[in-house]
Amino acid sequence: MERTKTTLEAPLMPKLLTLALAAAALLPAQSRPLHTRDLTRLSQVQVAAQLAQSDVIFIPIGAVETNGIQPSGRDYAWPLAYAMLMAEQTGGLYMPGLLWSYPGTTTIAPSTISLSPRSGAAFLKELAHSLLKQGFRRQVYLSASHGPAPLTGGTLVREFFEETHVPILYINMDTYLPRLQLSPADRAHTLYGAHALTGRLEDLPLQGDYGPAESHAAAPVPPNEGLATLGKLGFAGSLSLGSWVADVMAHGGDGPLPATPAEREAWGRQGAAPLRAIVAKMRLPEAMEALRQHDRYTRELIVPKFRGRLPAPR
Repeated sequence: MERTKTTLEAPLMPKLLTLALAAAALLPAQSRPLHTRDLTRLSQVQVAAQLAQSDVIFIPIGAVETNGIQPSGRDYAWPLAYAMLMAEQTGGLYMPGLLWSYPGTTTIAPSTISLSPRSGAAFLKELAHSLLKQGFRRQVYLSASHGPAPLTGGTLVREFFEETHVPILYINMDTYLPRLQLSPADRAHTLYGAHALTGRLEDLPLQGDYGPAESHAAAPVPPNEGLATLGKLGFAGSLSLGSWVADVMAHGGDGPLPATPAEREAWGRQGAAPLRAIVAKMRLPEAMEALRQHDRYTRELIVPKFRGRLPAPR
């Protein structure tokens, strides 16, 4: 008798499932409000709801390399902080990108992680293809305080465009910031602000954490006269000439250090404000709308007009 009952009910199951799905579709959409703009900390429901509002995402390109007594990931904290603030400014998201890109001159140091520009660009390109498939059409990659980064970021955006016909953007803050004509006061303590915003403030040393012997080269380093002359003549730099530093403490720079954890926290708060001001001056909402228009122009005019000459999309 029980078997007969099951047999009679079986044809009803597809109908009941259809009715249940239809009823669910009529319910108002509900998603937890964004508690962060970091994609990796959001649920599938939150990301899908966000994509319905904006397809913008910011991805930092950094480096892990010797910076003397400063943290080796310093050049990742900078662009990560900018990415966080830019996502806030535009209503987009951000996510971890490439922590260790090509370091350039500091390969000789034990704290330096060395990837070639080609391998870094290849990794980011796979990421960019994935993000495009997910719906993030306006992607912005950015670097700060790292000279060789354009070898990775520039290669990425050009090769990705050739493969997909979709323009994504690379911002090198080192070349962009001079456009804003910032005063020294505008940039004071921004290193501490970046580390505070990214939860890395404790990485920055205090006075007394290192002694004189640990803060400088172990022995005098002979000058590289040829490199110095090339620099004076304008023929040097990470994008122009191959070179390595002659000592592991020769890269990173000196500067005053906070005396106490409380002072370090104060510097972090002071440095976050000018970072926010810098991002506000960049007119990023306008730039993101312009990127959308450029993408549409490319897709609707240039691609149909020159399809036979363009590389086939991947």
